[in-house]
Amino acid sequence: MRIGFSSSCAIGLAIALTLGGVSTVKAQQTDSTRRTTRTTRTRTARRTTSAQRIPISKERNTSPGEVAAQPAPAPTVNQDSIAAAERARQDSIAAVERARQDSVARVEQMRRDSIAAVERRRQDSIAAVEKARQDSIARADSIARAEAARIALRRGAGGFYLGLAAGASIPQGNISSAAANTGGYNTGWNVTVPIGYDFTGTPFGLRVDGSFDRLGGKNFNTAFNAPDLTAWSINMDGRLRLPLGRTWSRFYALGGATTTKFTGYNTNFTNPNAPTNQQTFSNASWKWGWNAGAGFNFNFGHMTGLFLESRYLSVSPDAVTGFPYSSAHWIPVVLGIQF
Repeated sequence: MRIGFSSSCAIGLAIALTLGGVSTVKAQQTDSTRRTTRTTRTRTARRTTSAQRIPISKERNTSPGEVAAQPAPAPTVNQDSIAAAERARQDSIAAVERARQDSVARVEQMRRDSIAAVERRRQDSIAAVEKARQDSIARADSIARAEAARIALRRGAGGFYLGLAAGASIPQGNISSAAANTGGYNTGWNVTVPIGYDFTGTPFGLRVDGSFDRLGGKNFNTAFNAPDLTAWSINMDGRLRLPLGRTWSRFYALGGATTTKFTGYNTNFTNPNAPTNQQTFSNASWKWGWNAGAGFNFNFGHMTGLFLESRYLSVSPDAVTGFPYSSAHWIPVVLGIQF
């Protein structure tokens, strides 16, 4: 079966080759006839015959009836085409490699750019946080400095001030007891007018005030009403301020010299039941002593506010008829306003 199929193929191939050769011969004859025809137009016509013959050989196979096929001619190898193809292949490989390297480079550059952008954002974030922290510290420092300045101002605020106060005056010691021609003196009242200056930036100040104390006289017998004693005083004091927290208010201490005139008592007791010649301001003399005390300023402004004050005054008068005391002591307690 296999042999028959091979024989059929060989026969078919031989027929095809034969037909191809006949076609070629006819073409050659036609071409030769055309050339001969053109030639006969200029020359004498002659009969054209083809002297070319295409040999056809048949080889018989060992098997009877089979025609041996002619082997196809080997194609001619074009070295330039192979070299061009190789160059094209190498160029293609190089282009692909370059594209790959470019892609890798772009990816690497993108990675680096991304890392750099992240780092810049991180640095910017750190810088923003640091700037916010520095600004916060600066604001806190500014607030602290302003608060310290405000407290310092309130603690060390100074300037002139004037006030008016009134209250009770309480006699102490000998003048509250009976003596010759007097039954002593009871608690009375006081009016004080302070004028002062506090030095700015320091706790110290100066103050001068005039005070008027009226002490009630005690009867030394039942025949008459004893006159009241009046003490006209000028106090020249130094003042030390003690600030209270962050407010304008402050405690203070004061003390200094006092000079006083005592008036109102009788000097003529010729008739003990009807003494005369009350001591007047013009006839009295100034007597020196001292004073010391403390107070509290409840200020609601720079130098404006209320104050409560008490101090001890001690004066050494001349012991005379009607006021036989060689020392006089009293304590005024006053409430006033300062502005």
